Amino acid sequence: MSFGSKAPVVLLTNDDGPPSPSSPNIYSFAKALKSTLGWDVRVVVPDCQKSWVGSAYAISDVIEGKYFYPREPDGLEGEITTTSRPLKEGETMEWVLLSGTPATCANIALHNLYPDEIDLVISGPNHGRNSSSAFAISSGTIGATLGSSFSSYPSIALSYGVVQRPVPANAITLANEAAVTVVERLWADWGVDQSQQRSLDGSRMRGRVQLYAVNLLLVERFLERENRKVVWTRIARNGYGQLFKPKRPDSLGDTWHTGSVAAKKPSTEGAAQHAPPTSQTTGTNAPQKDSPDSTKPASAGPAVQQPVAQGGDQGMSSNDEQQEEDGRLVFHFAPDMKPLILPEEETLLEGTDSWALHHGYISVTPLQASYAEPDEESMCFGSEVGANRAPERNGEGKKGVWKL
Repeated sequence: MSFGSKAPVVLLTNDDGPPSPSSPNIYSFAKALKSTLGWDVRVVVPDCQKSWVGSAYAISDVIEGKYFYPREPDGLEGEITTTSRPLKEGETMEWVLLSGTPATCANIALHNLYPDEIDLVISGPNHGRNSSSAFAISSGTIGATLGSSFSSYPSIALSYGVVQRPVPANAITLANEAAVTVVERLWADWGVDQSQQRSLDGSRMRGRVQLYAVNLLLVERFLERENRKVVWTRIARNGYGQLFKPKRPDSLGDTWHTGSVAAKKPSTEGAAQHAPPTSQTTGTNAPQKDSPDSTKPASAGPAVQQPVAQGGDQGMSSNDEQQEEDGRLVFHFAPDMKPLILPEEETLLEGTDSWALHHGYISVTPLQASYAEPDEESMCFGSEVGANRAPERNGEGKKGVWKL
């Protein structure tokens, strides 16, 4: 692998799954990479929504995969099969859907599906920002690139922040144009990280930035070429509070399902499947039985869209009261994202990714695949800071050794 010397073979994955209302970016972005840059793109994604899983691996699961052949114009329909086959008219790519996490998809793609073939890993574009530590640590999009970085592959996590719903179609087109430009520039002139000289001894990424997190907003005026501004950033530090709320046991049918596309009966003789119907009330894909007589291509979308908090915090709700009555513990994912997405301007530190997005800039954050460590003064007890009493300074033994 030589950075920028040739058109790379790209592994494209994500955490939103195949094309669907909650995964509207990956199909058009994959086409943009191919048509604009002429890059060879291999797509391996989870078969359903896998947001907020970080870099997790479900090690007790047996991972199953199927082949998906998305069709024009938006990839929402296409045939799913258990075996690979030649492309048909109207198909441009063969995708692989796996019943695993984003990090699992990246690892299987790199080491089982395309060993020694991939030059660059791109995860995304996520439908939602992954700026600030609260989102970044939880992000399956970034989690996939952390996993690929551990295998010494240069990686880019790409996220599109949603500001307006529905997202204007032209905003996604402009976002893809901007993202392709940023990705091309990074690949052609990949950054250095001298702190990696020793820690990655023998790795192809020694002395190199391991991964980048790229965030932009789906706002047309910020993405137009004459207004576009790209800045280097650091991750803004923040946190979150309550993520789950009580759920009425008699309303469990409304919870966030993670139904798998691959769990549907695949077409093994060229017969396509019905697309899962979309609920008019929830905007989600409703469960559906297999239809062997169907001729309509299958929707490759996950069972539902990303979870959305319903209503505000109302203190002791009927849900809480219902739980107290029957003693059951039932919770659903219902976070209040507003403080994370719309922080107070005075709290934004200049040069951070959240600050950049607040001003409409495209944020590019170099990252290492490791936990951040505090300064040297953390290597002693709090009472010893500034007192010249740290173990490595007072003769109690080897550097950093405690005296018990």
